[in-house]
Amino acid sequence: MTSTGVPRHATERGLQPPDSSFTLKDHSLGSNLVEFLMEENPWAYAKRLRFMKEVLASEFAGKPPGSVRVLDVGCGNGSFLAIPLARCGFNVVGVDPHQPSIDRAQRLAEAMPNARFLASEITKLEAGVFDVVILSEVLEHVYHPKELLQASLRHLKREGIVLVTVPNGYGEFEIDSWIYRTLRLKSGIGLLKRILQKAHPSWTRGGQTETASATDNLECGHVQFFRRRSLKQLFADCSLVVARESAGSFLCGPLVCHGLARSRRFVEWNSRIADKLPLSLVSSWYFVLRPMAI
Repeated sequence: MTSTGVPRHATERGLQPPDSSFTLKDHSLGSNLVEFLMEENPWAYAKRLRFMKEVLASEFAGKPPGSVRVLDVGCGNGSFLAIPLARCGFNVVGVDPHQPSIDRAQRLAEAMPNARFLASEITKLEAGVFDVVILSEVLEHVYHPKELLQASLRHLKREGIVLVTVPNGYGEFEIDSWIYRTLRLKSGIGLLKRILQKAHPSWTRGGQTETASATDNLECGHVQFFRRRSLKQLFADCSLVVARESAGSFLCGPLVCHGLARSRRFVEWNSRIADKLPLSLVSSWYFVLRPMAI
């Protein structure tokens, strides 16, 4: 999440919240603008946002976005998901125990009455119930994912849905990251980039050279490495059934990002090709989940 090559996120470009009087049948009125300003990146964040908006538009067709309550658990600084969803008109509450991330989220959403961010453990949250609970790129960071998921579900309406995105624990991202860490390439690549930038100042122009992150908690690495089978068992243990699953991106590890992320053609291809590959080969997965019928 911290490798170079991520474009500036939409929330720092001065957008005002859209008119929330339109219904989800007309959700493209405001959301297309958000997508336009959120360029795709190797982690397919624009694709993830598009996937979630399409799910919400389908699940809550005809309802004003402002009437749909969304809880983003482990929201980080909100820049790539919670705030863009709020800019589409949804009523969003983001919760994360990392105070600096929440401080930044609150600054970014300062003029948005439909976006609220709280520094809290999910077990201590007092915010009522929600139509949608999101855990995006969260379960892999905690030692007890079942407990986190169960605690999050206490805030879900009985007819609500859960949206989970998670890395493939044995996909390209994890393999690439392991090589990057094991060979201690971070300092070497950083030195090489500084040399190249000094020798060729124009090298940084025209490509994706800015660094952005969905969280300010850069010390929180992955401690879970899921397969789809283990994920589905986790969902079943929490009385959830998979209604839909989809792919994120194909290649998105630090080595790939340092070498290819400046190419817009690669970034767009990387997002599209994942939809044509077996899910076991992609780097991340998206799930739509429903509570089991009683």
